[in-house]
Amino acid sequence: MPRISMSVAGTEKLSRKLQSDQYQRKARRIVKRNGADLSDKTKNNMSRVYTGHYEWKKGRGKVFVKPTGATSKSVTVQIKNGGYSASVGAHTKYSPYLEMGTRFMAKRPALIPAFRTQGQIFIKELKGLMND
Repeated sequence: MPRISMSVAGTEKLSRKLQSDQYQRKARRIVKRNGADLSDKTKNNMSRVYTGHYEWKKGRGKVFVKPTGATSKSVTVQIKNGGYSASVGAHTKYSPYLEMGTRFMAKRPALIPAFRTQGQIFIKELKGLMND
């Protein structure tokens, strides 16, 4: 799966705040909550855009195949770096093809739109922590 990451520039003020245990706990809560929300948004997007596909079956021709939900079920959140980073991703072997498309099928992005939306919320919450 392609790696998508976000970094926040101008974090000196946040770094100073994180010297306090109180702010460290708040920051870890923000990371954990936003990781979970990103996972939820990704799964919601998947249920909306993964509507099934057609396959060629010998003797039957073009047959509609319902989605199994395997990619949505494979989405996990991993909290890393002592709670300061979260990693969200789908873990089926074909999930990158669904997200990015191939020369034979159009892309059906679910993670990238969720990341764009949740990333803005995450930045807003970090800015709120800095101004706290």
